[in-house]
Amino acid sequence: MLSRMTTADPAPLIRLRSPRDVLATVPRLLGYRPRRSIVFLNLHDRAGVSTMRIDLPEPSAELVERRFITSIVGMLCKVPDIRQLIVVVYADGCFAAGGDVPRASFVRPLIQRLLRAGFEVHDALCVADDGWGAYDGHDAGEVHPLDELEQPAPGDDGTAPVADGVDDLTRLPPVGELARRGFVTSLERAMREREVFRPVEEAEEALAFDPSRASSDELAGLLTLLLWPEFRDAVLYTWAWGSERGFELLDVADRIAEGEIGPGDDTIALDLMGLRPTDRPDEQRIGRAIRLVSRLAALAPAAVAHVPLTVLAWLHWSQGRGSVAGRFVDAAREHDPSYGLAELLQTVLAQGMLPEWAYLRPGR
Repeated sequence: MLSRMTTADPAPLIRLRSPRDVLATVPRLLGYRPRRSIVFLNLHDRAGVSTMRIDLPEPSAELVERRFITSIVGMLCKVPDIRQLIVVVYADGCFAAGGDVPRASFVRPLIQRLLRAGFEVHDALCVADDGWGAYDGHDAGEVHPLDELEQPAPGDDGTAPVADGVDDLTRLPPVGELARRGFVTSLERAMREREVFRPVEEAEEALAFDPSRASSDELAGLLTLLLWPEFRDAVLYTWAWGSERGFELLDVADRIAEGEIGPGDDTIALDLMGLRPTDRPDEQRIGRAIRLVSRLAALAPAAVAHVPLTVLAWLHWSQGRGSVAGRFVDAAREHDPSYGLAELLQTVLAQGMLPEWAYLRPGR
C-alpha cells in the first residue's frame, strides 16, 4: 500500500552531508519511524524535497516483484521535477555474514528499473534489525550501528515530533467516562432539537476549537453535521480548501437535488476522492481537523462512531497517509460495514491509490 506522499523544504535548514544524515532525517520528514517500508526522497530543483513511502512487499516470485516495481516507477513518474532520488529500505532481518544487504534481490532490480526510466539514483540505503548500510558503492554491505541514526543531521534541532510508527498516529486521545456520558447527553439533545445547519460556517468555527477544552455541546453540534453525508462533505471541503470550496459543494448538491445537473456531472465528488488534479489541501487546517475529530471519535458512542472514524481516515488519506487511513477505515467498518464513504475509501486504499493532489508540491 502506498502510505505517504508529502513534501517539505528542509534543504535550507538541514544539510544532508552523508548517508547517515539522510537516514537520521527520514523519520522527521515522515513524522514517524517507518518499518517494513520503501521510502523515496525525491530531490527537486530549488532544493525542495518530497517523500513517498510504500509498504515493502513480502518476498515473492520474480514476476510478481517485477510488476510491483513497474507500479512504483509509474507512481514516481507522476511526481514533477525530480532531480535525484534517494532510496531507503526499512527491512526486517539482518545483514548477511557475507555482507549482503536485506532484500537486495528486490531492491537492486528496482534501482536498475529506475535508472532505465531516466531517474538519477543518488543513493540506496537499508535500515535493518542489526544496523544500516548501502546497497551499492565502495561500502556496500558494510554494517553501521543503528545508534548512529539517533543523532540529528546538521541543522536539525531535533524538536520535530516523530511518532513511533503508525500505531502512534492511530491512537485516539484518552477520555474519561464522565466526559463520554456528557457528550452522549449533548449529542442526543442536539439530534433531537437541532433544526438549523450551517456546515461551512461551523466547520470554520470548529477549527478554532481547542479539542481538549471544547464543550460537549460544541463537539456534539459538529458530529450532528458529520452524520449528514452532504454536510459532512461540505465540512471536509471547508477544512481542506476553505469556505469558498465548501459553499461551492453545497451549491452543486442543491443543483443536483433540483435536477439542474446530473450526478455524473458532479466534479466535486471527483475532487473529494482525488480522482482529478486540484489544489493540495491545506496541511495546517487538516492537522487541526485531525486533532478535533480524534477527540470526537474517542467520545462518540458505538452507534455513530463509524462517522468520525471515517472522517479521520479521509483526513489522513488527504495527506497521503494511506496506512493510517486504512486503520481508521477498518475500525469504522467494524461499527458499520455498509457506511458509504468508508466503503469507497477502502476500495481506493485496496488499489494503492493516493489523491492526484498528493503528487503535487506545495504551491502547485
